[in-house]
Amino acid sequence: MRLDRAQAESLLRRMEGRKVAVLGDVMLDEYLFGEVSRISPEAPVPIVRVVREHAVLGGAANVAANLKALGAEPLLIGTLQKDVAGDRVLGLLGRLGISISGLVLDASRPTIIKTRVIGQQQQMLRIDREEAGPREAAVLLGLKDRLDRALGEASALIVSDYAKGAVNESVMEAVREFCTARNLPWIVDPKPAHKALYRGATLMTPNTKEASELAHAPARTDAEVAEAGRAIMAELGLRGLLVTRSERGMALFAPDGDHAAPWMVPTEAREVFDVSGAGDTVIAAFGAAVAAGADWREAAMLANAAAGVVVAKVGTATATPAEILAHYHEQEAN
Repeated sequence: MRLDRAQAESLLRRMEGRKVAVLGDVMLDEYLFGEVSRISPEAPVPIVRVVREHAVLGGAANVAANLKALGAEPLLIGTLQKDVAGDRVLGLLGRLGISISGLVLDASRPTIIKTRVIGQQQQMLRIDREEAGPREAAVLLGLKDRLDRALGEASALIVSDYAKGAVNESVMEAVREFCTARNLPWIVDPKPAHKALYRGATLMTPNTKEASELAHAPARTDAEVAEAGRAIMAELGLRGLLVTRSERGMALFAPDGDHAAPWMVPTEAREVFDVSGAGDTVIAAFGAAVAAGADWREAAMLANAAAGVVVAKVGTATATPAEILAHYHEQEAN
């Protein structure tokens, strides 16, 4: 079973303008593209002659960018510093028309930057500039205030946790309280070290490695994924789980199933150049679809198609409705 082009088009149309809150770690993703032709005489490492630079939104901000590209209306909640990188993030958000009213100034730490060095279309090095750790009380109060306001408008919440500090025990207590009071679904892109913070979530979207770490068990084969998924859901009291499995597609545990075995979604990708940010695309598409009233299988199939589009691009990327529909047209033609 898979969505056909007409079904995908109808769902994408219903997603237009849907407000989806995004809580998480806001980052700047930098890319340095260059040519490699020789080895350094100083050390046995390649010399990259930079010919082009590019910066895009990263982390939770990339989830927001994906929602915007899909036609939804993201309500981004996170922190940044008023530094050079923070100004670049604000500029990128402004150019996309994404509201910055949910952002909280955190003067205690710099805006997170991930710099990737690409030589001959191959990632050679990643440089992270960040200071993780607990947030100050005033920043936490600001995050909870922005979250409360956003959830008053949103049809769903996405928690994009990169374990840099925006997602913490205090804020997640507020998530549970606010979402329960409003009967809103909340969907988590997890970090295994923060497992306890996600108790009671509507759904999580771990990849295979994360699922294995969350369950403390292997999660490679279909049977292993089924067993690990059931264990994770039972331990955390989740309603469902969507395990992304790279070339093996996805495994969906949905509330309408008996969870004896997940529903397997085959991969949509035909070419894979870069998986950076693919998880952001999956959770954005799934969250927007659920906010638009789609059932979970429809949401998973659309998210799978959107991921198939972005992994064919180099660097952190997004998928537009036109690209997704063109992808469906190409699949149907084959």
